[in-house]
Amino acid sequence: MAASHAPHLTERARYRHWVSDTIRYSDTDMVGHVNNLAFAAYCETGRTRFMHEFPKPLVGKDAQTVIARLMLNFLGEAHWPGVVEVGTGVIAVGNSSMTLGQGLFSEGRCIASAESTIVMIDQVTRKPRRVPDDFRAWLLGYKID
Repeated sequence: MAASHAPHLTERARYRHWVSDTIRYSDTDMVGHVNNLAFAAYCETGRTRFMHEFPKPLVGKDAQTVIARLMLNFLGEAHWPGVVEVGTGVIAVGNSSMTLGQGLFSEGRCIASAESTIVMIDQVTRKPRRVPDDFRAWLLGYKID
């Protein structure tokens, strides 16, 4: 099965939301470059910081979000010491889920792109629940075209 790769996710100008993460020495492998687990952690930093910028709490006693899918495309190497800049935007919003797109950049070049699907669920039943309308509208303000 061929991996999906959306080339527009590698374009820095597509993103309105940015965070940076420090490349730690422990992020590197025996070859000396950042390992795949660290790339996933940088994506997590971008996703969680993006979601927490919504002006009111999304999760609580009755709802939470869970990641259902993460697809990473490794496009280049990164090395310690350094910084990874993570751009995050919205690809799509469904009834109970959202798909985020991300670009990871180091030293001015895109080193990875990612797509993640996040599902909103009921805390008690653990079943999907509808994305609130105000959150949906906020998400669509970060749509990647």
